[in-house]
Amino acid sequence: MARWSLRNQEKIAKAFGEKQLVRMTISLNRHFKQSAEIQSTLIPGDKYETIVIDDTGHTSNLIAFYIIRKTFDVYNLAFKEFIG
Repeated sequence: MARWSLRNQEKIAKAFGEKQLVRMTISLNRHFKQSAEIQSTLIPGDKYETIVIDDTGHTSNLIAFYIIRKTFDVYNLAFKEFIG
């Protein structure tokens, strides 16, 4: 099972609020626990591949993260955007 690490959590909490950060971490935990294989996409114009996951706080929203690097089974992520 893959694991994740989210960069700049303090900045995310400051910009969006602690509740949003908690939603992100719950969503990431659920996604990485349920997904046997992590699917990523390289969007034209982006430097890093992106993963898009369900937002557990809102059933119709998604959250996108950049994959900064992958070391063994750990994905180092950076928040990209909320989609919804």
